[in-house]
Amino acid sequence: MTATPHSPGRAGPARSSGVREPGRLRAMVRLGRVKFLLQSSSVVGAGTAVAVAASGGFSPRMYLLVLLFAWLGHLMTHYCNEFFDLDADRANPSPTSWTGGSRVLVDGLLPPRVSLSAAFVLLFCALCTAMALPTAGQRLVAVAVLAVSWFYTAPPVRLNYRALGEVACATVLYALVPLLAFLAQSTPVTPELFAYLGVVFALQLLRCLIMNLPDIPGDQRVGKTTLAGVLGPSNVTRAYAGGNALVYAAVAVVTVTGTLPPVTGGALLATLPIPVWVASRLRTGVLGDQRGAELVTFWSSMLLPATSCAVIVGMTVTAFLGRGAPGPWLVVATATIALFGAWLARTVPATVGRSRRATRRDRRSATGVGAT
Repeated sequence: MTATPHSPGRAGPARSSGVREPGRLRAMVRLGRVKFLLQSSSVVGAGTAVAVAASGGFSPRMYLLVLLFAWLGHLMTHYCNEFFDLDADRANPSPTSWTGGSRVLVDGLLPPRVSLSAAFVLLFCALCTAMALPTAGQRLVAVAVLAVSWFYTAPPVRLNYRALGEVACATVLYALVPLLAFLAQSTPVTPELFAYLGVVFALQLLRCLIMNLPDIPGDQRVGKTTLAGVLGPSNVTRAYAGGNALVYAAVAVVTVTGTLPPVTGGALLATLPIPVWVASRLRTGVLGDQRGAELVTFWSSMLLPATSCAVIVGMTVTAFLGRGAPGPWLVVATATIALFGAWLARTVPATVGRSRRATRRDRRSATGVGAT
């Protein structure tokens, strides 16, 4: 009988008790899936960039406060999800590096209670950070972020088990967090902000559909209902292609009409090849093999930080040409773009390597090479 996420006393394979402390530390970091914090960093930067372009001002203290809150909330969500999604992760026959969880609890490297305990600690720290925000409106947005994030998988709400997870994820990470970053700069809301939020919300919703596709078989085994599972692979493929076509058409319209500055609109349109490639691969049924799933989920994930970085570039250039961009913000914007670029340069070869190794394993299995 397998342990469930709600029976933390059963930690999995007995070998977990023999893991040395350095191994436990590495497992704890891996459990938190730190690589995904790049997305929260980029959306905080993008929301701030829109505010800087609108006002010409920049508060480093408020930027750092929101960034800290976003990281704490993001990590909290990961540790919470690992605990409450354990049954679904165990039932998943084909996880990738970007879907199916960290596999730390599945492999028995740490007991499940460690993940839940970490989630509670991070929730407390995030709430304390939220209470340090200066206005009631900002604190309300922050609390909404934490509430939706926690109940993404936690009972009794379990949004991602009721076909609401994709919408919840898009609402938190690509609507509420950049909105909070914008508001923290004490700038009145602008049409540019709503245009940006609408674009990235829609793109994140479409991305979440793709990320849940490889998990459908395991999800169905444990009664987990995602929107991707309800729609099915063929409808998700059509929704992704059609949805991205509509989003990028909307970007072109709001750029031509002047709602978005030309530099920002042009930078966003420059990311179009990514969803075009993903959509073309989806039509071939590529998620049926591990190599294809690895690459498609990777590039569908990279579209979101890429669009956020495009907004950072576009809005910073707009600010520089208009009111002027404060020196500290130029440093932050440059560092954010450079970090994403360096991480991408390191991650692309690693992802391609993993996909090739998966292909070789599949071929060996098909031919019986190495079988015992």
